[in-house]
Amino acid sequence: MSHGLRQLWLCAWLPDGPLEAAVMEQLAGWATGFTPGVSIDGYQALLLEVRGSLQLFGGPDRIRTLLRQGLHARGHEPVISCAPTACGSLWLARAGIECVLLTRDELRQQLLPVPVECLGWPAAILNMLRQMGVRTLGECVRLPRQGFARRFGPARLHELDQAFGRSPELRQAHVVPAHFAETLELPVETTGVAALLAGFERLLSRLGACLKTAQMSTDTLRCQLRHPDGSDTELRIRLCRPAASTAAFAELLRLRLEAVVLPAPVTLLVLQARLSAGQQATGSDLLGRELQADSGLSGLLERLRARLGRHAVRGLALVDEYRPERAWRPVSDPLDTQRRTSRQTLRRRPVWILPEPQLLQQVAGQPLHQGTLCLECGPERIETGWWDGDDIRRDYYVARNDRGARLWVYQDLRGVADWYLHGIFG
Repeated sequence: MSHGLRQLWLCAWLPDGPLEAAVMEQLAGWATGFTPGVSIDGYQALLLEVRGSLQLFGGPDRIRTLLRQGLHARGHEPVISCAPTACGSLWLARAGIECVLLTRDELRQQLLPVPVECLGWPAAILNMLRQMGVRTLGECVRLPRQGFARRFGPARLHELDQAFGRSPELRQAHVVPAHFAETLELPVETTGVAALLAGFERLLSRLGACLKTAQMSTDTLRCQLRHPDGSDTELRIRLCRPAASTAAFAELLRLRLEAVVLPAPVTLLVLQARLSAGQQATGSDLLGRELQADSGLSGLLERLRARLGRHAVRGLALVDEYRPERAWRPVSDPLDTQRRTSRQTLRRRPVWILPEPQLLQQVAGQPLHQGTLCLECGPERIETGWWDGDDIRRDYYVARNDRGARLWVYQDLRGVADWYLHGIFG
């Protein structure tokens, strides 16, 4: 299939152009889903070097079909040509010739009858060629090379050589931006959640396509709702983990929109995101549905934060400290606590630790709490803190009362050997 090709170029010529630069940038970003070798020619053509993508997509015809379908879905009717050179494919597409050429001989035969108007050269050069009776590319290349270079410049001669594959051709590849920003002007002013969410969903679909084709992810959205007086209401949506899918963002945005009180109607929506390299690792179940690590817990945390505020939901992290009341600390990211280690994880600890140990009554040296406590496990001696003036010396036990509750108690070994309740097991 490759026929010894060094390069194979697809040109998608857009006859409905020239298009805005931003539109071309979006199309180029989408086209990187086929190959990283995408370049923009002016405001009407995308050039894709697909030699390395043939096996992945099943050959040039399949890539042409997918490219055409994608551009059609975006409102364009392209002319797509495939040739061993970028200039060659571009000129053929401008001429309205759709073909798949895999050899230079085939390319030469197709290029020779192409009108010189399809070369994209300045009008002055084209007028000079017409005055000389040169109407096609074949008549152009039959002119003496030295005379052609003197009259039209060596750059034009070099361009001809590139088109026919006689000189190498280098093109600057499109670089996917690290920041996404899109706006949407609403047809009417509104404060309705449904209308606002529908508008943001359109912007999210563009973001999702950008993330997918660029093989990137994001964890934070900045959503701005513009009011008639020019002021903004800003919403920030953040995931616990970077993702390449925007489905979770849409649900969290709905929750935020339902809770926010807008000072005025909204006329314009702005969606911004900072992109990062790499997608979150995902798998799939037997039905092909995507699975994500920590999806249940992450989704719960994200929904709680969307409703209650980001700082209302925190996690606990273990600290390498023997004193139980000092062996934890609050953290901003609850999921990080699952990945922390500590000496304390090796020991049995209760779910609930009392803010202050509770002094227990005792009979004949046995502690009481809703009945006599039966000591099931222990002692675990903790003796530490002498260096900072908050020293402890305790024997901890797992105990059970008459009601079956499991408790964490200790006997203070300093002084009168009092018993204390310090925690309750779940």
